[in-house]
Amino acid sequence: MTLLSVVIVNYRSREHLSACLDALLLHIGSCGFEIVVVNNDHREDLSSVQALERPEVRIIHNPINVGFGAAANIGFNDSSGEFLLLLNPDVVIRPGAVEVLLETMQSSKDAGIVLPQLRNPDNTLQYSCRRFYTWKTLWMRRGPWSRRLSSHPIVQRHLMRDWDHASVAEVDWGLGAAMLIRRQALPEAQLFDERFFLYFEDLDLCLRLRRAGWKVLYTPAAVMTHQHRRDSAQAGALLAKFHHLYSMLKFLSKYRFRLNPEV
Repeated sequence: MTLLSVVIVNYRSREHLSACLDALLLHIGSCGFEIVVVNNDHREDLSSVQALERPEVRIIHNPINVGFGAAANIGFNDSSGEFLLLLNPDVVIRPGAVEVLLETMQSSKDAGIVLPQLRNPDNTLQYSCRRFYTWKTLWMRRGPWSRRLSSHPIVQRHLMRDWDHASVAEVDWGLGAAMLIRRQALPEAQLFDERFFLYFEDLDLCLRLRRAGWKVLYTPAAVMTHQHRRDSAQAGALLAKFHHLYSMLKFLSKYRFRLNPEV
């Protein structure tokens, strides 16, 4: 079995994908690895992405956009690594990041997911790990008033801004933009719940693994840069906003409207 499988879901992100693959191939280290790119827009011309010609990289073209979770599952089932590194195409890994993730995972036998430290393009810290939602944080973060309430202590605590992000720690969940996942923790041969077309699939995954007894760890020594477009937060991004709302309602329905359903 290959030690590491990297799965990247691409959707209209040609330039980001090129930079992501170039950095990955440069800094992935000496472990045995494979890279699977799952393209959700077969019409996009990816001929300029030279890294796709490398023998370690293979690409799967979906005939339609099946959604992020379903596309990630296709990559997951097409790969064989003991560990799976899920990356968004707008993530650029830095030297040593993959080695640190693997070392943390291998030394923590009860870890199902290990999250890196994500940084913005200006090198400021990106608050990528979160505490579980409460009804208050959901209301403050997901309404039209969210920007005005962004500095509220309840929102700050949800985003874990009360923690310095300087040490390895167990967290509730983290963004699916970059996460190392133990294949053994997924006995159903499925990574994400495909009822979530986009958004909330990462929260659902972390919750499922935690309920099964696995830990979600954050390690600040594994640093990656994340462009983090936040499509659903952009003015006029009606389709993204729709998917976010729809996935939120599906999540609430799945867990019977309990926002922290660990028990």
